[in-house]
Amino acid sequence: MSEEAVATESWHSGLSDEYRGNESLSQIPDLNTLAKSYLDAQQYAGGSIRIPGEDASTDDWTAFNAKLTDKVPTLLNLPSDEQEARNAMYARLGRPDTKDGYQVDGADPDFLEWAHDNGLSTAQVKAWQENTQGQSSQDQQDTDAEMQAANDLLKKEWGHAYDAKLAAAKNAVMAYADAETQQFLLDSGLANNPGMIRLMAGIGATLTEEQSAGIESSTRFTLSPTEAMDRISEVRRNLEHPYNINNHPQHRAEVEKMERLYTQAYPEEV
Repeated sequence: MSEEAVATESWHSGLSDEYRGNESLSQIPDLNTLAKSYLDAQQYAGGSIRIPGEDASTDDWTAFNAKLTDKVPTLLNLPSDEQEARNAMYARLGRPDTKDGYQVDGADPDFLEWAHDNGLSTAQVKAWQENTQGQSSQDQQDTDAEMQAANDLLKKEWGHAYDAKLAAAKNAVMAYADAETQQFLLDSGLANNPGMIRLMAGIGATLTEEQSAGIESSTRFTLSPTEAMDRISEVRRNLEHPYNINNHPQHRAEVEKMERLYTQAYPEEV
């Protein structure tokens, strides 16, 4: 057995069974080499920079940042002035020199100024603009679909009276709702709600000419199918009505009125 092997076996003999057979320790020939390895490891650990964990405190991060700046002073190459340093960092992250440098069509100037002040990059602003435009387009499509659905429902319900009743609804809104309320009706979707339109039409029908906002209907029909049928039934039940008396002087005129009522009661057949 060589002297080196004897020395290794000699210092290993003082170890407990737990460490004596360790493969890593078998490569260390003597205690001096072991001591040197330990001191080297300590020196390396003292010079290393370990990123704080999830539970690290503010002091831990402050110490980490200080050590990082000390060990790698050229990592960011930032100026000593705080504002200059921030501007330099934002520039490296992709922020243009001025808000006009974003070159994003249709963006709100106030938003661009805010984005520049807060260091948003050109890519971030463009992504925001594309997402906003896409959302606005979808919102408009949804609004148009709601409006069309409401129109289709009320046209079927009101028949030839649709235009007149819609005008009455608009008159009611213009007469009683201020600008803020009108905007609320639009933003909330109530302006396209059939129930709200019916309510406004009913209110509009009670307005005097002076109260009316002046929106006039060009149609000569003013009754919904249901209202027309009620009027027809009322006339037919009244046996003393000129319509029901053939030799009455107003009979012919009332027949013509009844024909118009039937036209309004069954608009789909016109």
